[in-house]
Amino acid sequence: MEQTDKRKTLALISIMLGAFISLLDTTIVNVALPDITTALHATSETIEWVISGYALAFGLVLILAGRLGDKFGRKNIYIIGITLFLIMSVTAGFAASENSLIISRVIQGLAAGLFFPQINATIMDMYSGKSLGKIFGILGSVIGVGTAIGPLTGGLLIELFGTTNGWRAVFFVNVPFVLVTLVLAMLYLPKRTVSTKKISFDLPGVGLLTIALLLLLFPLISNGANDFKPIDYLLMALSIPLFIILYKWSVYQEKKGNQPLIAPNLLKNNQFVSGMLLSLVYFAAFTSIFFVLSLTWQTGFNRSAILSGLAISPFALGSVLAASNSYRFIPLLGRKLLMLGVTLVIVGLGTVSIVFHLNDGAFSAWLLFLPLFIAGLGSGLTIAPLNSFTLSTVTGLDRGGASGMFNTAQRIGSSFGIAVVGSVFFRTLGNTTATSKASAFSDSLQMSMYVNIFLLVVCFLLIFRLPKSI
Repeated sequence: MEQTDKRKTLALISIMLGAFISLLDTTIVNVALPDITTALHATSETIEWVISGYALAFGLVLILAGRLGDKFGRKNIYIIGITLFLIMSVTAGFAASENSLIISRVIQGLAAGLFFPQINATIMDMYSGKSLGKIFGILGSVIGVGTAIGPLTGGLLIELFGTTNGWRAVFFVNVPFVLVTLVLAMLYLPKRTVSTKKISFDLPGVGLLTIALLLLLFPLISNGANDFKPIDYLLMALSIPLFIILYKWSVYQEKKGNQPLIAPNLLKNNQFVSGMLLSLVYFAAFTSIFFVLSLTWQTGFNRSAILSGLAISPFALGSVLAASNSYRFIPLLGRKLLMLGVTLVIVGLGTVSIVFHLNDGAFSAWLLFLPLFIAGLGSGLTIAPLNSFTLSTVTGLDRGGASGMFNTAQRIGSSFGIAVVGSVFFRTLGNTTATSKASAFSDSLQMSMYVNIFLLVVCFLLIFRLPKSI
């Protein structure tokens, strides 16, 4: 029995490491963006694609990858995804042009999307009852911490290896983590008999979703500080009928007894849809915070990557403290915990915006410590419980598909947030009348924060549509 428990623990470490590195890579690159811009002569559109391309590719394959795991074995798909992630981390580190870096990041995102769904499914294979809830609480904490400590980790690496090669180390740092994950997965992940039931992969659904999202996001990212052209509005408008066609196709597939990419029955569950939308909007606001703060602190205020990482680290500290203890408060507060979390993020970011408004130009990072710490506490109280609240609204047989859709919403939200908030940031920067670079970046960050706060207010309103308790 002792050996069995040891094997389960090592298997759990393997998949938790996978979750950690996949979410770490959503934010660790942020502090490296100025050095990437210099080294590869990259444009603002490129650096947005480096972040959002990873998140978008990550989200697009999650549901499909979950079914691949059901069909061919979770361990097999996990190992394939982790191996591809390792290869793309190396190619990104050696990238010689902006296009090669974008391609590596997109494929790296696809790899993360391939192995990530196997994490939830493997946990449900290995645990049940109260222990299952505890393990999912740990997973939520790992996700929150991995996302939050990215900027500080990136800053430390750039400080250690210098501005010329430090940004490459941001990608190479994945290698030891992935190798450990790979060895543990090969040795200890449980072998499950692959499913003999009919499993459809709905490739037309994947294609429709991919094209619709690209039509929506491409104009936002590619324009940067430029004004929209008529063709840009046309492309975004064309995404609407494609989303409608995707829904109709999903209904048709369900009637035929197939498994559509987007399950129509889940879209009829108002509480689940609200939780999924809440997750999408929250990650749009949450992930983009690191993007604009890193650019402002480094490019606008001429501070080093390590100082930029340290300036944002109070958010990570607050997030770690709150996320690791959030499961204790769910039985006591119910959905009020989410309200408290989102409120703290709004208060924290609102105060950050005020600090930038009151200071004309660069200032000490200590002025941001308390508001970012408060925002981090709120984020930690939000991310970990949100998964439990949303998935509690669906029954057992639907939870696999619901989990895939929920995680897809998070990754697409991250991509959408970078696209929208980044567009506002660069557009404001291009049109500012500020007399100094620091003031110009400060103005742009404030405008970005207004967008983030608006998104968070939407999140707060959506909480009322979730169940009061789990």
